[in-house]
Amino acid sequence: MKLAIAPPPQRVTADDLINMAERASAMLKLIRDSMLQPEPRKEPPVFTSNKVQALCGIDKTKFSTLLKAGKLPQGEQESKGRMRRFTLAETIEWVDATVKPLKRRKKQKGKIITVANFKGGVTKTTTGMNLAQGLTLRRCRRVLHVDLDPQGSSTVLYGINPNAEIAPSETVLPVIDRDDAGLPLQPNLLYAPQKTYWDNLDLIPASSDLFNAEFMLPAQVHQKDATFKFWEVLRTALEPLLDEYDYIVIDTAPTLSYLTINALFAADAMIVPIVPDVLSYSSMVQFWSLLSELVTGMKSFTKGGETKSFDSVDVLISRMPNKPSAQLVNDWIRKTYGSYVNAVEIPETELARTASNDFKTIYDMPDYDGSPEAYRRIKEPYDKLVDFIDDRTCRFWAAEEFEVA
Repeated sequence: MKLAIAPPPQRVTADDLINMAERASAMLKLIRDSMLQPEPRKEPPVFTSNKVQALCGIDKTKFSTLLKAGKLPQGEQESKGRMRRFTLAETIEWVDATVKPLKRRKKQKGKIITVANFKGGVTKTTTGMNLAQGLTLRRCRRVLHVDLDPQGSSTVLYGINPNAEIAPSETVLPVIDRDDAGLPLQPNLLYAPQKTYWDNLDLIPASSDLFNAEFMLPAQVHQKDATFKFWEVLRTALEPLLDEYDYIVIDTAPTLSYLTINALFAADAMIVPIVPDVLSYSSMVQFWSLLSELVTGMKSFTKGGETKSFDSVDVLISRMPNKPSAQLVNDWIRKTYGSYVNAVEIPETELARTASNDFKTIYDMPDYDGSPEAYRRIKEPYDKLVDFIDDRTCRFWAAEEFEVA
């Protein structure tokens, strides 16, 4: 058999890498614009009457009574007898009036939830996005989503090309290094939130410029006073925003980076998604080991030797397939982490993969026209996760109110 002769190797220069990066960025823009036609920006979903009823937990009779009272949005009806359609903002207003979720009092701070794991492909971005959207839709919360991943995966889900459309000054960089970055002096992140296509959900986007933070933060440790707490930079910068938002959801890179460390130390609560396979399980062991070392290692830098603590930690089993091998790892996870494992499991479904490929989440698709069972199977677990997280936060707010009283 005649062997194929490989072409002579060619050196890959810096210019070649630059050209490759430019082609990749241009291709991403083409793909995104094609997915989001006719306008390269995502649009909020529209909800039919029955979807609004389901979100509000009311039947058709109650819905008709409230509609006739005229105090809630009437939606649009193309013709008599046709189902009404409601915008996202109108739907949230209906949910607020009927579900009546507990309100955070003005003196109470919002909560920061960091979604983290040092392994990629465990649905951190999907989990964070669905949580942020679900909290606004199901619980009428005001939410800020912070993308700390230089790859900008969450930013892309909002229909934004992080490398082509986001400047360094629009990210968290101006509060990380205000001198060497050549950016305007910013004492906090009040400058950064951007409106998105989704009502009550703002975004602090990411771009590849965030890679610079991995040089900026350690440089400040050497340039400034030895007591400089590089791990508290993000928490300090987010603090003023906790008066404006009920939740700040942080998406992190799948690495133990300076930005990820800041996200973990900024968090009131942490969600750690894990896919039930052996590699993910092994990687997660390292995650807890390194995190515990970080927390105890910072003890000597704090007054009185206090250590970092969290309101809650949730290990979230995600992309759970119907396979015996996955169930075995699922059992390992539950035996290892016990009560920290959230009761909700997010199943592996073709619909979830399709939504991701279309730059969508499950909450972007209330008008999904495929199998109702397939849609319910993936949406219901996210609904339960959102409700569980918010119910627990409400208990924290209630306890804080009691302590103040």
